[in-house]
Amino acid sequence: MKEVLFVSFSGGRTSAYMCHWLINNKSDDYELIFVFANTGQEHEKTLEFVDRCDKEMGLNLVWVEAVVNPIKNKGTTHKIVNFDTACRDGRLFEDMIKIFGIPNAGFPHCNRELKLRPIKSYKNSLGFSREHLMAIGIRSDEADRMSFKALEKGELTYPLIKWTQTTKAEVRHWWLTQDYDLDLPEHLGNCVTCWKKSDRKLMTIAKHEPIRFAVFDKLEQKYRHLDIEGQNVSDRVFFRKYRTARNIVGSAQEPFVEFVDHMPELQLTMGFDVDDLDRESDCSSGCELQ
Repeated sequence: MKEVLFVSFSGGRTSAYMCHWLINNKSDDYELIFVFANTGQEHEKTLEFVDRCDKEMGLNLVWVEAVVNPIKNKGTTHKIVNFDTACRDGRLFEDMIKIFGIPNAGFPHCNRELKLRPIKSYKNSLGFSREHLMAIGIRSDEADRMSFKALEKGELTYPLIKWTQTTKAEVRHWWLTQDYDLDLPEHLGNCVTCWKKSDRKLMTIAKHEPIRFAVFDKLEQKYRHLDIEGQNVSDRVFFRKYRTARNIVGSAQEPFVEFVDHMPELQLTMGFDVDDLDRESDCSSGCELQ
């Protein structure tokens, strides 16, 4: 009987390539179970890409979403959805915020509650422990993002580092040979207005599609003064430097150099402080189950 390997498909090109590679190289060694955790804030084209990969690669993908328990200390579980029924309206973020408050750099619980715990809950529902091995789509050129603690515990494995050293350029080259791709610029990937993204990315989104910030704006207005026991919360907002969604949209009305897809090297030579406009929080390029 083959060992089960859970595979986290984050919705991006790298993790999709990892799924392809695993099917073609590890199917004889493992029973592969592919899982996608929807946060409700992904771009529609990301969801379309996930659905297309599932059909083209034959992933038999399991879509899960968080079920945040309103009773304190009861823990987040999961429910199974699909492309048609997946949340798209911010409800999952609101359910999480009601209990844990607005996530930001100081309180980074969105990945934990909307991705990590729902997938672990799904694993439990199949009779596997929460710590059963999970494959994560991190490449060899971003090995510094690995969780060595999880590696030591035997919870995570990184196929594009451990089994086949793969770089971003190699992933992009492979997708150029395919009949379909993620039709989305880099700054719109993951949760579209994720607080982990650089100011340049966020401002570029706000300049062209300010409506994208409507959900976070609504949540800030409703929950920024939420009293959470034991956390001493007085005024919590999403973005670095205590900025609101409205602050980001306002900043985008001033002159700035917009983010250009796949050209970060050029942008970092344009006279801007890397620690300012182009600073990103850890994992902004792919919110993985670390």
